[in-house]
Amino acid sequence: MEKNDNKDNNIGGLVISDEVIASIALNAAKDVEGVAGFAVRPPDVHSLLKMGESPLKSVRVWSSENDIKLQVYIYIKENQKIPTIAAEVQRNVKTAVQSMTGRVVTKVNVSIAGIDFDDREETKN
Repeated sequence: MEKNDNKDNNIGGLVISDEVIASIALNAAKDVEGVAGFAVRPPDVHSLLKMGESPLKSVRVWSSENDIKLQVYIYIKENQKIPTIAAEVQRNVKTAVQSMTGRVVTKVNVSIAGIDFDDREETKN
């Protein structure tokens, strides 16, 4: 009888960088009607020590083998309901990240950094 250990079935693993996860989150958040733009997140120790500029400064990602947690920093358009916009951003980001990475998103925090008011000047007669 021949022994078959199948040790060759392990061909490696998949690593998805935090930058890729942040990019997915930004693309999902910008699709929400009422999102005017993205704010720069407050610096943390990791970002202060990291050399090079990341274009994805508006999302903070905490990922482990089991789950992903995100913090998204946005500006909203004027005359929008903040809870409605925030909830929609949470849904879009969670759905997009989970479907594209195959990993569970356990938390999506949305920080409203400001409101984008239209700066049109009214002409006075």
